Amino acid sequence: MVEVSRRAVLGGLAGVAALAALPVAVRGSATAPPPLQPVALTTEHLAHPLGIDAAAPRFGWQLEAQGTDRAQSAYRILVASRPELLPDAPDVWDSGVVASAEQSAQVYGGPPLASRTRYHWTVRTWDERGREGPAAGTAWFETAMPDPQDWTAAWIGSGLVVPKAVRVLGPQLVEPAPLAPGATLGQSLVSDGPVAAVAVLLGVPAGETAACVLSVRRDGPDGELFGRTVLEGLTGDEYGNAAGRLDLAPPAAPGPLYVELADARGPVSWMSSAEDSYAGGSAHVDGAAVPGDRWVHTIPPDPPADPLLRHEFDLPAPVASARLYLVGLGCAVAEVNGQRVGDAALAPAPTDYDRRCLYGTHDVGGLLRAGRNAIGVALGRGFYATRSPDTDGSDLARWVGEPRLRAQLEIDLVDGRHVTVGSGPDWRLTEGPTTYDGVFTGESYDAGRAARVAGWSAPGFDDGGWRPASVVDGPGGALVAYAGEPVRAGAPIEPVAVTTPAPGVRVLDFGVVLAGWARLRGSLPAGTTVRLQYGEKLGPSGRVEVGIPGGFENGSVTGRFQRDEYTAAGGREETWQPSFAFKGFQYVEVTGTDAPLEVQAVPVGSDLAETMQLRIEHPELQWIADAFRRTARNSLHGVPDQAPGKLSWTTATYRAVAPMLYQFGMASVFASWLDDIRLAQAPDGEIPLIAPLGATAGGMLLTPSSTGVYPFLVHRYWLTYGDPTVPRRHFDAVRRYLGWLSGMLRDDLADDRFGDWYPPRPVGGPMAPEGGTLVGTAHVIASLRDGAALADVVGEPGQAAAWRDRADAVTRRFTAAFLDAGTGTYRTPIDAGYRQTSNAVPLAAGIVPPEHVGPVVANLVADVEAQERHLDTGALGTGALPYALSDNGRADLAVAVLGQTAYPSYGHLRALGATTFWESWEDTARGHNDTTLSEPVRWLVERAAGIEPLEPGWARFRVQPRVTAALPGARITLHTVRGRIDLAWRRADRLELDLRVPVNAVAQVVLPDGRQRELGSGEHRIEG
Repeated sequence: MVEVSRRAVLGGLAGVAALAALPVAVRGSATAPPPLQPVALTTEHLAHPLGIDAAAPRFGWQLEAQGTDRAQSAYRILVASRPELLPDAPDVWDSGVVASAEQSAQVYGGPPLASRTRYHWTVRTWDERGREGPAAGTAWFETAMPDPQDWTAAWIGSGLVVPKAVRVLGPQLVEPAPLAPGATLGQSLVSDGPVAAVAVLLGVPAGETAACVLSVRRDGPDGELFGRTVLEGLTGDEYGNAAGRLDLAPPAAPGPLYVELADARGPVSWMSSAEDSYAGGSAHVDGAAVPGDRWVHTIPPDPPADPLLRHEFDLPAPVASARLYLVGLGCAVAEVNGQRVGDAALAPAPTDYDRRCLYGTHDVGGLLRAGRNAIGVALGRGFYATRSPDTDGSDLARWVGEPRLRAQLEIDLVDGRHVTVGSGPDWRLTEGPTTYDGVFTGESYDAGRAARVAGWSAPGFDDGGWRPASVVDGPGGALVAYAGEPVRAGAPIEPVAVTTPAPGVRVLDFGVVLAGWARLRGSLPAGTTVRLQYGEKLGPSGRVEVGIPGGFENGSVTGRFQRDEYTAAGGREETWQPSFAFKGFQYVEVTGTDAPLEVQAVPVGSDLAETMQLRIEHPELQWIADAFRRTARNSLHGVPDQAPGKLSWTTATYRAVAPMLYQFGMASVFASWLDDIRLAQAPDGEIPLIAPLGATAGGMLLTPSSTGVYPFLVHRYWLTYGDPTVPRRHFDAVRRYLGWLSGMLRDDLADDRFGDWYPPRPVGGPMAPEGGTLVGTAHVIASLRDGAALADVVGEPGQAAAWRDRADAVTRRFTAAFLDAGTGTYRTPIDAGYRQTSNAVPLAAGIVPPEHVGPVVANLVADVEAQERHLDTGALGTGALPYALSDNGRADLAVAVLGQTAYPSYGHLRALGATTFWESWEDTARGHNDTTLSEPVRWLVERAAGIEPLEPGWARFRVQPRVTAALPGARITLHTVRGRIDLAWRRADRLELDLRVPVNAVAQVVLPDGRQRELGSGEHRIEG
């Protein structure tokens, strides 16, 4: 017996319920409920956006209604120049009555919108009976400056030109060139600027140690010796890498240099390439030039201190309204009349700056006054002006330059006059108190210098010692308004423990891994420099030991990493926190003073709404959900940057896309990131491994398991937000990517460079022993399927059919290449024994021929059982394994695997004290915050809680818990574009399921015995 009861509620989602053939008891009123009420209006997926530059904004709304099975049948959008004209006299645009159940991303179709203008809008809707409802409350949006002619301000900065670092051997695959005893290896290079240090990337087998001599000469093997050091105790990490660095004092002058390794002790090699990747130099062996290059990264002297820029101006009357349009590169903090503008941090978000630059819009009307006013902007380096040496080469990007600014104040006075104040040569500039900042290295701040420029952003400040700003070139990218959620600092966290592992050393443990920075407060003697060294882990000494094997990210360039320095002004209590560089850490080591200090941790990240609350009645599975939320929070700073200290690698983000779309309001961040990917695309269609900032570090390796995130995310975005403009915007780029990807196949197979990265017990590095061909080809099939779905959306059925045919052909080749039909096992040409990933991936992807599913499942189950119900999977297999099991009758085994507490498992990480996902399953994992292992969270939502979208914008969704026999219960709340969905199920004597369906939505409920029914809006209880 199944009983379904419905209770009148307030809701918000679209669709009409079609009742199925199960026994139903209905309780409710027979009278007609009131019409629909639109609420929660959004423009460009945001409430009241202050500055947008979309020519045709997208409107959305939710619906409230009493009763059940409520749905929208039509809508009418009304746009006006003044709120009092709505809803009866819209003077900008009236959509007319549109027969449609859609309610998200409905596109403006009126006359061109003016720049710097506020518009007001509302919507009326008609319900399932065709009855017109009341208009929504009035919403507004404001345009920014989309026309380049709107910008009259100049780009300004110091005018300094600082030569870039030299990186010999780019992002190509590197191979070790062994350094034999008594032999030398060398690399010649030419530097346009002075060189303060040289770093080399070496090879030492994991766990072994070696030593050698590193030296630098002028102009060749026999040139003048500039510096020499013995690299002792070189220890290989799990990648088999080690790093060496030689500091030069004084720095070597610009010109030709020769870097040499000699006197090998132990197994040491120099990462090299047989191909010439650098026109200005060559590899050497025993002093003689040979083809190829070796991995060298020159490090220039520290750049100038971060600049402050200011300007004073007069306003002849009080201010009615004012907007500041600002882009400061790399990061900017603005102040008006001594008060900070807004609370955004690390703005703007990083982009490929020669393709686009994001500017912010700020309401500063309350900060200005009649008479004398001042504006000041402190610039940080961020990625645009970074000089931080970085393994991934972000400091070598083609657009890297000194910080610069473009700012424009648009001011309306109460007497009707308009004033524009723009950045230009009449602004003044000096070096500020932030004497150093680097995206990976940290910040140095001189409070004594800050005291000497106190009041610098207020009118009347004496800037006689400052110099005129220089008009400089912009980076070349188009100015694009960013109206999404800013990066903000969160509530401070107190340490949970403080230790003193050595005299003068305090180590603060904040209990969780977070992304952000420390805030310190105390009274210190003038000139005292406090050093804050951040780390995700401690070394054997109990200290944050930078440089220990696996001790930090980007370790191939040694030196300063995640270290802040604060030099006190003295004479008072001082409070400081960084402004321009966040860190990933659980621990902060404090040195430089024994004085009492209050140190708090401040989380910093994109200020995104939580859209999912998930509770699983299982301690380990609940930890997975909670750890993902923290890991993802730490990995979002205007772009999905995967982990503190890393860039926007497509690799790990692919695994986290679907969980993030459940967990957070990702519409703005992901829309912006998709544009970054599209703009970074090569002319031939290739997608780089890193976007943005990856022009020097990716896009040269065939990695469908990484770059396939592009068609996947476009498709998933459409499904989540019901926004067809995103598939239309990206379809041509997806088409070019799939064309390039298909052309890269060899015999319809793709050898993925990363494969099932970091399986348990890695041998010889993180690459899975079976190689990347099977998983790479499976991801090609997935990308072709995503592309076909997008082609359907944009109305290209011919292309959709062609891609489906191509996917079918690759699937047939996949089966022929990897399936041993006799044993029911998938294997690669590399003999690595039975591999769970090789079998779970095709099962989860639905590409196993039906007649072979049973044997393949049986073999997978047997292997999991033989491994005592443990996974043996890395980045790709871990997400596929629970689907492969639960969707083939073994949900109990999926729960058992994810619920394990012994190595390798999430429970093992939890037992080690982890609060976030680590980079691998190993106790020695390099990174302690990494989204790579996020995919099982999608399984928790879609199979354990049992909910997933079927039609775009959650118009239709499935409710089907698959683990009711293995778990006592689960509950989930999802805040979707149509409203809130609540689902809770529990297993006692029988299954009880409570469901809340939003207005204008339909839930397809599938019970464990296979019976189905469709339920419209309202609250429902199902018992069976």
